[in-house]
Amino acid sequence: MTSSKNAFNRRAFICKSSFLLAGLLKAQPATASGYNALQENTVSSLSGSLDTHKLGTTLMHEHVLFGNIPENLRSASVNIAVKMLNEATEAGVETIVDVSPYRDINLYREIDDRTTINIIASTGYYKQDSTPSALVGQNESAMEERIYREVTEGIEGTKIRAGIIKVAADHVPIPEWNKKVFRAAARVQKATGIPIATHAWIGAREQFDLLVKTGADPNHINLSHVDTVNGWGGKTREKFAAELLPVVQAGGFLLFNNFSCEFYTPWVDLVYLLRYYCDQGYAHRILISEDCNWEWKNGKQVFEAEEAHPEAAKRTYSYMMTHEVPLMLQAGFTKKDMKTFLIDNPRNFFSTKS
Repeated sequence: MTSSKNAFNRRAFICKSSFLLAGLLKAQPATASGYNALQENTVSSLSGSLDTHKLGTTLMHEHVLFGNIPENLRSASVNIAVKMLNEATEAGVETIVDVSPYRDINLYREIDDRTTINIIASTGYYKQDSTPSALVGQNESAMEERIYREVTEGIEGTKIRAGIIKVAADHVPIPEWNKKVFRAAARVQKATGIPIATHAWIGAREQFDLLVKTGADPNHINLSHVDTVNGWGGKTREKFAAELLPVVQAGGFLLFNNFSCEFYTPWVDLVYLLRYYCDQGYAHRILISEDCNWEWKNGKQVFEAEEAHPEAAKRTYSYMMTHEVPLMLQAGFTKKDMKTFLIDNPRNFFSTKS
């Protein structure tokens, strides 16, 4: 099955995101169609196999739904997700990469049916304390089998295949349970070419080294949340940036998502990190995203960190285009940089052949 989710409303994009200029963030024309999910230059989406040249403007680390969805709020959850995704489409976003490895795939299908945006689902394992008990007790072989099945056959008995593998760790050294997850993911990546995204606000270098040692391709690994100051271990931004330079030199990607979140990363530090890697010649190894996620608390929609920091509720998918991109342009980044971060790099990250 080939995705048909590319009826993108470019007129709305140009009108509502004029700061990007007509055609600036436009996907390159497709070179072929009809690939299977594991063939060259394709990625599995909720709607089927998608040519990587059709990804267009892509947010690489998002959550369509997050946390437990109460039975009485399932319909409301779908409506909220559809509204936010349609707003993202109007703002210029063409693809969302969902990095929630546990989710109700049937709700995702309902959402997908009501949107034109491409949605790429994930498999894998999040932090141990956030993993369903039935999966926590799996041995490394069972972990590998589950990941492999969900990228080659389908998620939760469906024919919807995961297009990315999500793994996570919150400690250094990496705990043994998490090491099992990372090794299992690396072996599946080596066997299938499906890329890996990690939750790496701390220990990014350790995560990268473990994945590569186990056989994963550096060119298909992205380390998320590396801009989070609390994960720097008290290092200066200059020292921290230099410590991760070998990662991009080896082909890995760094993902930044703490825009407009001074409580996670001061804006001046975020700009410094982005400029540092660009100035070193590694703009082609930078990914940017919002990491939009919310959950139900006492029947109310609450965004991550919103209760302590009300501004966090602004972090919707569309906010990247309407607010973050203009801020980066004002900070001196170029339109070419924006295209590199949001179109070229996601395409290359998912492509198995240039």
